[in-house]
Amino acid sequence: MGYMQDTDRWLDALLADAADGKIGIDELKRAIREKLLESYRNGLKAAGQQSPAPQRDGRPRFRKRA
Repeated sequence: MGYMQDTDRWLDALLADAADGKIGIDELKRAIREKLLESYRNGLKAAGQQSPAPQRDGRPRFRKRA
């Protein structure tokens, strides 16, 4: 099974839990953000790069393109 198929199944289960009231919107958003950040870091690791330093508010710092 491919990555996107696994992600679709994970997301379907997460959305079903939200629809059933088992988790709230904040928890749903947090789970999605964690999955995206994990994927981002895995991509950086595969490319041999390091994550940008986090900002004071905990979000990663990205350079603006000119």
